[in-house]
Amino acid sequence: MDVNMKDKLRELRRKKNVTQEALANHLGITPQSVGKWERGEGFPDITLLPAIALYFGVTVDELLGVEEARKEAKLAAYDREAQEYLHAGKVGDAIEVRERAYREFPNDLGAAVDLMHDLYFENGGEQRERAERIIELGERILDESRVTWQRESAIQILTYVYHDLGDKETALKYAKMGGDLYTTSYDLRASVLDGEDGIKCAQSYIQNLLLLCSLSARSLTGKADMTTEEKIKALEFAVAVRLLPFDADENVGYAALGVSQDCSEIAAYYARLGKYEESFDALEKAARYAVDSTMRKKRRFKSFIVNRIEDDPSSMTKNYEGNSCDLRLAALRADEFDPMRDDERFARIKAELEAHGELAHE
Repeated sequence: MDVNMKDKLRELRRKKNVTQEALANHLGITPQSVGKWERGEGFPDITLLPAIALYFGVTVDELLGVEEARKEAKLAAYDREAQEYLHAGKVGDAIEVRERAYREFPNDLGAAVDLMHDLYFENGGEQRERAERIIELGERILDESRVTWQRESAIQILTYVYHDLGDKETALKYAKMGGDLYTTSYDLRASVLDGEDGIKCAQSYIQNLLLLCSLSARSLTGKADMTTEEKIKALEFAVAVRLLPFDADENVGYAALGVSQDCSEIAAYYARLGKYEESFDALEKAARYAVDSTMRKKRRFKSFIVNRIEDDPSSMTKNYEGNSCDLRLAALRADEFDPMRDDERFARIKAELEAHGELAHE
């Protein structure tokens, strides 16, 4: 029988606060036998299983971990279904799946984290009713969970939600609960792991750090007292950082989406300043990376600093329908670009995006 009973047995015994000897005496066996079971060096006689289960007030299936295995299989199926919707940009459908999973397994805090994430992913904390639900889930996770990733996810989303609600004081309270940049799991594992595992972990850490640097630079555009010229510089820095790990003209994977968006916003800022040549240059770059993002394939990156990492477009989730080209087409409708619409370059950019957009072909 392929079961892992040792951890469950130890958990039940400690929860009931009984010793191995007490359990052994109840069953009429030696304490050494119980010790072997908990070390995974043996397995109780099948005739003892009902007595052990009754002693701890659980079913035999629970004792053997069968119920847990069934739960994990069902939750994994829910997650696959939700991820398919998220990959297609159908966040509302994904939320319905997460709600079913949470109703069926209300004591599984991982299901609560997934629901909380997707509720925020759909439209942030802008809707008061939605925000209150997210806050309820997040506070429950922090009250009950001791799992690091669950708590960190709750802290992150609670910070964003309270900020969206304009409650900066509470947002900062949760922000201060976040982890330290110098003691991340990536950093610690990169220091410990050897060989290919160590290389891949270090490369992943570099890639994630650069992404965070880019996002931090991008956040400057939303700060008060930033001039238009300063916002352009911040976004140009964000683009440069996103592209830093990759060789020239290489597939840049997921980074193409962010580069495309940042260049599109740079173009809008230049257009507001009346610098139309610079705006066209940024629009052409935005279109190029938008098209590149539609042509991603599952493959490893080439440049040395990320050559152990695989780009997997099937793992991407989004909160919009269509693709990056459709987003850039929508951005072109902004008033800032009105003086540029009759130019041949504008027509070429628009035609290129339409040729690769999904919604444009519907």
